[in-house]
Amino acid sequence: MLSSQRKQQILAILAEEKQVMSSELSQRFSVSEDSIRRDLRELAAEGLLQRVHGGALPVSAAVASFETRKNVQAGSKQLIAQKAVRLIQPGQVVIIDGGTTTEA
Repeated sequence: MLSSQRKQQILAILAEEKQVMSSELSQRFSVSEDSIRRDLRELAAEGLLQRVHGGALPVSAAVASFETRKNVQAGSKQLIAQKAVRLIQPGQVVIIDGGTTTEA
């Protein structure tokens, strides 16, 4: 399995289980804990998770930059934007607050 594939699976597991442990991921993917720690470090550097001792947690929105948060659930944000646009009628005024979802 390629590192990029493993990272995507790590993110999927994290989304479902709300935490991941390096030792468990090492066994699950049959790779060394060093490889998993490197994957977690790289994902944390991209702002996609938060490293903690022994594993990782989902990234806190308060910790990630605006640019990083724009990429979190980007597909869902686009879907919300498309549905919202259909609700606006000609002549209506819409006030939109700042945020990554409203930017979409």
